[in-house]
Amino acid sequence: MPHHESRTISGAITHIFGHRFVVRGEQGDVLADITPKGAGQIELRLNDRVTCEGEMKPSELKVARLTRGGETIAIEHKKKPHEDHHAPVDPSVALSAARAAGFAVLGAPRRKPKHFEVLGKRHGALNELHIELDGHIRKTKPVDQNDHKWAGELGSGT
Repeated sequence: MPHHESRTISGAITHIFGHRFVVRGEQGDVLADITPKGAGQIELRLNDRVTCEGEMKPSELKVARLTRGGETIAIEHKKKPHEDHHAPVDPSVALSAARAAGFAVLGAPRRKPKHFEVLGKRHGALNELHIELDGHIRKTKPVDQNDHKWAGELGSGT
């Protein structure tokens, strides 16, 4: 189940922080990450016009390809050791826990190493629930209707 979407952004670099930088384009400002190895492959400068393709995470774009002035570089992002190696667990346990707590579940549970993240709605308010693999709700936090992390479930397309 994919958690993040592929995205292409184009614009000018307005800030540089080591291997991360801000691209200002039609989408507004987007933080992008080319990894330290990627930063060693190409020297970025303020006001460079770039096109970045990669996976949009909640906090930044993980750039897989960067193009500047006709030059394109590929950038590898190593996966964390736990990514894609979760032991099988039934997500219905998380769904049952959310519903038992009075939440209407929006979308599918998102598997994390030690818990599920579930978007729920109760009393008109949206909440992100962190539900442990045994069904214990460990944490709830409010979610704004325009939260980009839950855009797919909320239909806001950000």
